[in-house]
Amino acid sequence: MKALGWFSLALVAVAFFALFGIQSFIAMSRPREPAELRNAASIDMPVPTAGENASIPRVENFEARDRSLLGFRHYRSKEPTRLKLYLVHAETWGDLQFTALATTLATRLGVADVFTFDMRGHGQNPLHRGDIAYVGQPSDDLADLIRATAAPGDVIVIGGHSAGAAVATRLAIAPGQAKLSGLLLLAPVLAPDFAANKPDLGGWALPLKARVAALTLQNAVGIHWSDQEIALQYAVPKSVWEGPLGFSVTSDYSWRYAQSLQLPSADGSELANVHVPYLAVVGTDDEVIHAAKLEPAMKSLNKHGDTVVVPQETHFGIVNSEQTLAIIQNWLSKLQ
Repeated sequence: MKALGWFSLALVAVAFFALFGIQSFIAMSRPREPAELRNAASIDMPVPTAGENASIPRVENFEARDRSLLGFRHYRSKEPTRLKLYLVHAETWGDLQFTALATTLATRLGVADVFTFDMRGHGQNPLHRGDIAYVGQPSDDLADLIRATAAPGDVIVIGGHSAGAAVATRLAIAPGQAKLSGLLLLAPVLAPDFAANKPDLGGWALPLKARVAALTLQNAVGIHWSDQEIALQYAVPKSVWEGPLGFSVTSDYSWRYAQSLQLPSADGSELANVHVPYLAVVGTDDEVIHAAKLEPAMKSLNKHGDTVVVPQETHFGIVNSEQTLAIIQNWLSKLQ
């Protein structure tokens, strides 16, 4: 019995030192400095101007499940419609990314009521930039926004751009969260090892690989001491940082946020669990995704949708493309 007691103590000591070592490893794996991120930037991101956002709808509030009041914008359709489109912005940006697209779909064409919102940790004045309370919270917030603004009989379509597409897809595969009629994926970055991704996402996403490995080990044994630590950074161009909304850019993400910006599996295999029609749109000049590989990657997991490749559009340029607008308008008309 005495020997068993010593053995148990030894196991506890080994576990303690292992966890201490992992924690030290996390602390020593430092995030990149802002100047390094800016120098690494190779992606083409549009720089918004004040004029583009001069006539946007005012921010309204909805109550999330944790009792937080979160902001959203409602672009009201000029025509009576039951179609409601909810859009999730890309990583680093905020809901103003969709100003042109939402305004055109709602107020110019009258295709749908369009809703946009800043995910937690984003926008002009977030409580904790680049961090959230738990993995999956952005998708829960999207579900709560739908509950707060939709009515019985509405045709609900959700969508997102880049990692925002993964946030929307996480909701689409969640049982009982929302009754959906369609899923719109603009240049979707669904998971780190998704088959259509370019290597290292073309240099756009810069994970702290050693820290991610250590945090993954901690989470595997149910330890969440360091989930708030930065695990993923993005190489945002200097021109965006120095633009009129540069102060609202989010380049650093905690481990729990990074996990929320992708599907649970590294290869995105949960896409197979989407049971509504989807539309994926990507540009031939996308810096992050292999445009030619997106359709086979999507079809290999889920055949209930279509993929359209738009000539000469980039990863961020795809959102405001006139061709993209026409494609979305045509697709939405079939869902009503």
